[in-house]
Amino acid sequence: MKIILLLTLSLALFAKSPLLPEASVAVVDGISISEDDLQREVNKLMPKSFLHSNVTDEKVKDLKIKAMKTLIDRALLYNYALSENLGATKEDVENQLMKMERTIKNKVKGVKDTRRFLIEGFKKNGVSFETLKLAIKKDITLDNLYKEKIKKTITNEDLKKYYEKNMYKFKEPEKRRVRLIYIRNNPSAKNGKEDARLKAKEAMKKIQDGADFGDIAAKYSNAMSRIKGGDMGFIHKGLLEPYVEEKSFKLKKGEISEIIEMDIGFYIVKIEDMKESKQLSFNKIKDGLRRDLKVKFEDKKRTDLLERLKLKSKIIR
Repeated sequence: MKIILLLTLSLALFAKSPLLPEASVAVVDGISISEDDLQREVNKLMPKSFLHSNVTDEKVKDLKIKAMKTLIDRALLYNYALSENLGATKEDVENQLMKMERTIKNKVKGVKDTRRFLIEGFKKNGVSFETLKLAIKKDITLDNLYKEKIKKTITNEDLKKYYEKNMYKFKEPEKRRVRLIYIRNNPSAKNGKEDARLKAKEAMKKIQDGADFGDIAAKYSNAMSRIKGGDMGFIHKGLLEPYVEEKSFKLKKGEISEIIEMDIGFYIVKIEDMKESKQLSFNKIKDGLRRDLKVKFEDKKRTDLLERLKLKSKIIR
């Protein structure tokens, strides 16, 4: 029976070596990174939608560069954690193994020897029990480092100070509810642009004569919004072609633009409704801001720590 045995555990493990040994791709302060380590990390980064055979050589090269950086960073942090006496104990590792066994017991019926089941499960995937224990040790050690040296608690006071200093960042932008007709210029046709121009004029004439804008959009427009009578809903700046946007945001509620000509075709825009820009309250943004600031501060602390470690570390590739 197949089960997923906590695949989030790191399998990028390191073996001691003073020089770049055979089958290794890098050494970080005496810790070797093997070809297998690199390939496992590449597999994690590989888009799930791609089969390996469909990934270009250039993409694989890019993934290997990213994977190598991840492995080197991890090795630096792991070594540092050990130097700070943050390494996982045998008891820590055993407790994690017992948690994994409880997961097996809860999810897989009829398993009597959960430890053996665990060992055999990883063995089938080419991972020995010793390798598994080293992976667990490394993950716990890095988690200890995160808690002691990187983790940042964002208080409500921190949030309020940031909000008050950066209120301009927390505004809901001005919006327009737009109906749009887009008549495409077909560059492959002999008279493509003129045909599109005539079609746009015909559509505009019908609107001016009292036809419903939505009906005309459904009949004449080449935009996907035609299925909703040209209704694009409420949109803010940055979602339309710049020139079309400039013309559209000068219109008032209920107004219809002139025919807007561009190389790609012709536009007619109607503004159905408007919403002015408004300041978002602290209570509305505080949860999202807390998450964003936590990530921002922790990323900076981690980056700064890695930069310091690289200055005094020996990395062979």
